[in-house]
Amino acid sequence: MYLCAMKIRQIHFPTVSAFMHALGRDDVRHPLIEVIHLDDLADCSSFGNTRYTFGFYCVVYKDARCGTVRYGRNEYDYDNGTLLFFAPDHDVELGTLEQSYQGVMLIFSPALMQGLSMSPYTFFGYSVNEALHVSERERQQLHDILGNIETELERGIDRHTRQLMAQNVALILNYCVRFYDRQFITREPVDSQLMQRFTVLLDDYFARGLAARQGVPTVRYFADTLNLSANYFGDLVKAQTGNSPQQLIQQHLIAQARHRLTTTTDTVSQIAYALGFEYPQYFSRLFKKQTGQTPQEFRAQA
Repeated sequence: MYLCAMKIRQIHFPTVSAFMHALGRDDVRHPLIEVIHLDDLADCSSFGNTRYTFGFYCVVYKDARCGTVRYGRNEYDYDNGTLLFFAPDHDVELGTLEQSYQGVMLIFSPALMQGLSMSPYTFFGYSVNEALHVSERERQQLHDILGNIETELERGIDRHTRQLMAQNVALILNYCVRFYDRQFITREPVDSQLMQRFTVLLDDYFARGLAARQGVPTVRYFADTLNLSANYFGDLVKAQTGNSPQQLIQQHLIAQARHRLTTTTDTVSQIAYALGFEYPQYFSRLFKKQTGQTPQEFRAQA
């Protein structure tokens, strides 16, 4: 079923408490965090065909097939043992759902993680078709930590609760970083093909003169062309090469610049414009940073 073929409701839940009240749960155990077992929900189908935004983070583990989900630009029809990550204020669009599911949802407010950086957890910016697939052993590890969180929720709030909750959430997310690293390794043949396509696209960008017309190539351009989220693309490239996409783009830029400086009589400004720089001084600054020489010094010694 195509989601665009039907009228989609739009609902925003600003807080954990508001979401729990919408589920018919007035006994909110903590205003900043909750664990929801999907099989406890009376009728999941009523949440289908709706676009949601949340004012909190959401991690969903599914034990069984869950219909169509759209996050960002992509749809995903996901099966057993899958983890999805949704960041605050991002659209999450659900298609037609069945009445009941097996799985668990962890929701937590950004306020819970105050003082702890969320920047390592780039998977909150992944598309749903880049979901994390976990083994039974990995699932059990996450289940045990969720059990710790539920124990704290049942215990009631005291002066230690918030810190212990945040530490357990961070532990889950750190394990997910490890599990994604494992997934990159097990997907290496597929990811190697994507890297080859990236290299071809990078060469093609300069060969077709796109840099002169559209500017210096961006990570977003290549991610979009490969139908990947920018975060997933960046992590994939890092796992494959040890460098970020930006570093590889800059290396390619410098290689192009070296070639033009030694094989053409174009001025430094002409080369800068051809490589997509709006201001030649930015090109000269990058060139010296990467090579230790100005373009003029490099050309004189070549």
